[in-house]
Amino acid sequence: MRFDDLRKARVGILGAGREGQAVWNQLRRRFPDQLLSIFAESAIRDDFATKLDPDLDEFHLGPFDVRKLKKFDVLVRSAGISPYRDELRQLRTHGLPFTTASNLWFAENPEAKTICISGTKGKSTTAAVTAHLLRSAGVRTCLAGNIGRPMLDCENIDAQWWVIELSSYQITDLQADPDIVVLLNLSDEHVDWHGGAQRYWEDKLRLADMISEGKLVANYSDPVLAARINNHAAVSWFNRPGSWCSVRGGVNGDGGRHIAAPASLPGEHNMQNLAAAMVVMDELELNIINPEKVLATFCGLPHRLQVVGEIAGVRYVDDSISTTPVSVSAALETFGYEDVVLLLGGMDRGLDWSEFAASLIGQIPQAIICLPDNGQKILDSLRRAGIEPKQGLHRAENLSMAVPLAQTLVPEQGCILLSPGAPSFPHFRDFEDRGDQFKKFAGIKS
Repeated sequence: MRFDDLRKARVGILGAGREGQAVWNQLRRRFPDQLLSIFAESAIRDDFATKLDPDLDEFHLGPFDVRKLKKFDVLVRSAGISPYRDELRQLRTHGLPFTTASNLWFAENPEAKTICISGTKGKSTTAAVTAHLLRSAGVRTCLAGNIGRPMLDCENIDAQWWVIELSSYQITDLQADPDIVVLLNLSDEHVDWHGGAQRYWEDKLRLADMISEGKLVANYSDPVLAARINNHAAVSWFNRPGSWCSVRGGVNGDGGRHIAAPASLPGEHNMQNLAAAMVVMDELELNIINPEKVLATFCGLPHRLQVVGEIAGVRYVDDSISTTPVSVSAALETFGYEDVVLLLGGMDRGLDWSEFAASLIGQIPQAIICLPDNGQKILDSLRRAGIEPKQGLHRAENLSMAVPLAQTLVPEQGCILLSPGAPSFPHFRDFEDRGDQFKKFAGIKS
């Protein structure tokens, strides 16, 4: 489905976040006199609300009403809205067609050369590093997608390659034919949105099945990927002998190639991300001259293991992007355990924290402070595993209370680490807002 197919149609946009706004912008630009309807379950930002024309734009705030929605010709689903919800299932039984911002972009740009990157963790960093390496090789590159810049907002960009981060929310009904797909890892996440871990894995792995003539780059050290796509005809592995592999302090390639870890990519998990990016460079037959010098100019992404400040010898680390127990473990492996006060918890998506709790045995942080909504569940898992930090397990009602409490518990030269392992909704606008609030409560100026 292309934008021309929406001309004169009764279009309902589900969601008014970045993607919903990008769809509205495109429709309003292309069809300035067309009536549009926007449905959102939470309040929209003022900067978008002021753009709406009360004569042309209907805005509906509140729960989705199937009776209202089935009157439309097409519904454009924003990524955060699960197609597995009862309301959307009912609408599909009525034969109502759906599309998405991602599907519209791919339909409008069939000739675009695309590198689509996904995985449970690391996809934003891998996408950013891949784009950085491409640009250093003189390739005109656009970085877009789930990383925060909707593809539909990237008009009039003369790109030779598009590096696109895709979440499982976008992949579940994606229609595309990528030139290169990168799959980093698979562990349980978004099980509530997908209706179970198995469906989450299947939705992620759909990306590999979309390749017709392209290449698949995947992580051989991930047991799920190694088992599920081992027989894929187009796969090139990283973390497999003979290819780029993550090692302590860097990555090794064939022929004795070695790249030392740059300061902006801390931790072993980031070396896996770098190994994936280097396999992409090899697939494109791009020789990166002096990659260590190139990577020295790469700036780490905000809210991803970002040291945001130091006060009285205590470091403050913003890892607000962390939404799974696995990502919390990666953060602790990067910054250590003994002198760390960990701020943990957020939206409860039904994940099991027992494996994370067991992983702390013998390497326990100085203190752990748990936040709503799943804070009590996490605390229960930690206590069952016998986790007893020196400065205790704590609950805080909100982040504004957690940060001052952490400051009383952290040792000299220690670290306060915000790595929630859970989404920010509904307590914050998004993970960026959560990270910014962390800095504010810590007294760190931007």
